[in-house]
Amino acid sequence: MNHKFQLEPRDLLFLRDARPMDGSDAGLGANWPRPDQLWNALINAFHRVWPNRQDWEGAAHTKRKSGESGGKSDNPLSSDRFGALKTVGPFPFDTKTGVVYYPAPLDLDMDLVQCNGTDLPKPLSHAFRAKTQGKKEPRHWLSADEYHSYLKSESVGDKEPALYDAERSLGIEIDAVTGTTVESRLYQAEYLRLRDGFRGDDARLALAFTASCGIHQKGAPDDSTVDVFEKFLSNENSIIIGGQQGVARLRSAAFDWIKPQKITSRYLRWTLLAPAVFRAGWLPGWCADSRKIPDSEKYPLGTVMFKDCSSSKLIAARIGKPFAFSGWDLQTGPKPTQLFVPAGSCYVFDCCTAENAQKLADLLYFKPCSDQLGEKGFGIGICSSLAESEILNSEVHKN
Repeated sequence: MNHKFQLEPRDLLFLRDARPMDGSDAGLGANWPRPDQLWNALINAFHRVWPNRQDWEGAAHTKRKSGESGGKSDNPLSSDRFGALKTVGPFPFDTKTGVVYYPAPLDLDMDLVQCNGTDLPKPLSHAFRAKTQGKKEPRHWLSADEYHSYLKSESVGDKEPALYDAERSLGIEIDAVTGTTVESRLYQAEYLRLRDGFRGDDARLALAFTASCGIHQKGAPDDSTVDVFEKFLSNENSIIIGGQQGVARLRSAAFDWIKPQKITSRYLRWTLLAPAVFRAGWLPGWCADSRKIPDSEKYPLGTVMFKDCSSSKLIAARIGKPFAFSGWDLQTGPKPTQLFVPAGSCYVFDCCTAENAQKLADLLYFKPCSDQLGEKGFGIGICSSLAESEILNSEVHKN
C-alpha cells in the first residue's frame, strides 16, 4: 500500500512561506515544496476526483460536537475523509539515474567539541566547530552517495548541484469579487523552476516521495482495505501543488531511500531529512523538559523519554533558522502560522552504550518524530554513529 511516486511539474511552481506579500516583498515562492504542501495537494486532489462520499469509503466517522454527545459528519470536505493519507518527501529526484538528493546536513564538515564554561542552553554540553577556518559557501543538497559519505564521517565535495532556479515576474492584483484587475496594484513574485540537464547532460529532475492511503471500513474483513491511490490513478494522473494552480504530473517511480546505518558507538547523531515541528521550539517533545516533569532528578532535561531509552540524553544540537509557514483549510480557511526546525538540523545523543544507541536509532530511523504533522512527513530523519575519537575537547570559557 506504500507507493513510490515522482511528481513532474508542467511549468513553474509558487511555494511561499507565511510572510505577507505586500509592498516591496518579492513574494518569495521559490522554496522547495514542504511536506505539508505535498500532503495537502494530494488530499485536495482526492476531494476533486470524489467530491461526494463514495460507497467504498464506508460510513462517516462518529465525531463529537461541541455541546452534543456525538454525531456524524456528512460534509464531503470533512477531514475524516482520506485521513489515512501519509507521505514522506518530496526530495529532488534524477529520473534518468534514479538518484535522490537530500538536504545537506548543517554539521557537514564540522567537528563535535566538548565545551566547558560556555553559555550553551541546557542540556547541551557539546557544540559544533568548522574543521577549516574561513568563509565557505554551504551546500544545500547532497546526492545519495554523498549523504552516505557524510553518515560515515567522510569528506564530501564542495560542488553544489544546480537543481532548480528562482524566476521572478510581475503580475497585477485580481479583485476576488469581480474577477477583474485592480488598477495600479502590481506585484512581483518568485517562482521555482526545476532544471533539466542539471548534470550537464539530458538529466531530468522531478520530485520523489512515498505515499499511502488505505481505507478500511468498520466491520469489513481485514483483507478488504481499499487502496485510494490505485483508484485515484485510474481516474487522474495530475495534481495541483502550491499557489497559482501549479499543475504537476504524478507517475510511479523506482528509487530507494537511504538505508539504516549500523550503530557502533554510544554517540548517536540524528539528522533531519525533513523539517520538524516541536512544541518547545528546537527541543523535541520526546526529550524530557525537567520544568514540566516532577521527578526532574530521575529525568533531567534532555532525557529521551521513549520506552527503554531513558539512559540516552541529548548533548548537542545544530539547528537552522526557524521557518514560518501556514496553509489553507478547505473548511475553516487560513491556518495559524507555525515555526518549524528546518531539514539538515541535527541532534546528538549520548546513549551510554552502542546497544542503547541502536535501540534509539531503530525508533528514529525514517519515522515521523515531529511533535506535530507527522502524518504529513514532518520529523523524518536518519541516524549515524559518532566515534568517541571524533569528539574533541575544548577549554573555551565565557568572557
